[in-house]
Amino acid sequence: MSTKQGRQGYICYVRSLPKKLLCLVLYLFIAHMMPATHFLVVSNSYYDLYSNKPASPADYDLSKALDGKIGDLQMQFGVYPDAKVPIYIVYGEDEYRSLSEDSASIVEFSEAFYNSKEGAIFARSKDQVSDNHLKIMVHEYIHWYIEELFIQAPLWFHEGMATYFSQQLGYERYLIYLKESLIQPQSDLFRMSYRYPENREDWPHFYLSSAMATHYMQDRFPAQWQSFWNQVAANNKAGKRSIFSQTFAQSYQTSLWDFHTSFGSYSKRQGYLYLFVALNTVVFAFLPFVMFAIARKRRRRMQGLPDLPLEDEADDEESADRP
Repeated sequence: MSTKQGRQGYICYVRSLPKKLLCLVLYLFIAHMMPATHFLVVSNSYYDLYSNKPASPADYDLSKALDGKIGDLQMQFGVYPDAKVPIYIVYGEDEYRSLSEDSASIVEFSEAFYNSKEGAIFARSKDQVSDNHLKIMVHEYIHWYIEELFIQAPLWFHEGMATYFSQQLGYERYLIYLKESLIQPQSDLFRMSYRYPENREDWPHFYLSSAMATHYMQDRFPAQWQSFWNQVAANNKAGKRSIFSQTFAQSYQTSLWDFHTSFGSYSKRQGYLYLFVALNTVVFAFLPFVMFAIARKRRRRMQGLPDLPLEDEADDEESADRP
């Protein structure tokens, strides 16, 4: 090959390089946008369960347990949506990250999330999760449930319902809530109605406060709570979603602002309860040492007393004194 021919071939190659590079970028973009292959594991009236790997025994066990939890939830609230939610179990860290990268920053640190745009739940596989996998799935299902039933439900109600009724609160987290209520007695749920706290350190307190606000909403006002869900059930049967603020005001006969104010006072009192619990914990922790000190002091006093004569010795002395 001559030098001239070599130069012409090089020029043709350079000219075709942008086209090849463009095709490569386009191919990678399409491959990235195409959904991964998912296998249908279970389909029932509650959900369609998919997995990016062929179904495993863990997937079937999860489905069986989830059916019972969802059935209990719907029966408890008395609301039975006709729709069902797609649930995707995602095996692999990279696969899950690729699905969650366009979502809110809080999703990055989560074990699962509900995508409201797609109306679907995406969850890590059980081997990637350290917490209770079933509770995580119930948590995300409740997010879909709330979205299906309400218009503009506040974020604290979303997270409160999901955390409290998935039984993720627990006694240890309850004590953390009591402690935080003592340090930060003012409730900021109203301000956080539609966005998460900016600092990641504040997320646990927000979840706990939201769960306790839901508990307060149910436990302190049982008649209003029942009326609230009766209205939601009636709207659901009519094929309508309930406007949260309107349904709340009609059932509780108060505004959301006044409810938050009332809950703030309740949280402050709960903070004082933490002092009582902490004091009792300290007392019970030191009680064995106190009892040991008392027993030791009593033993020393007993050792300091003079020895009393035995009964036989006393009789002998009396006989000796007789004439």
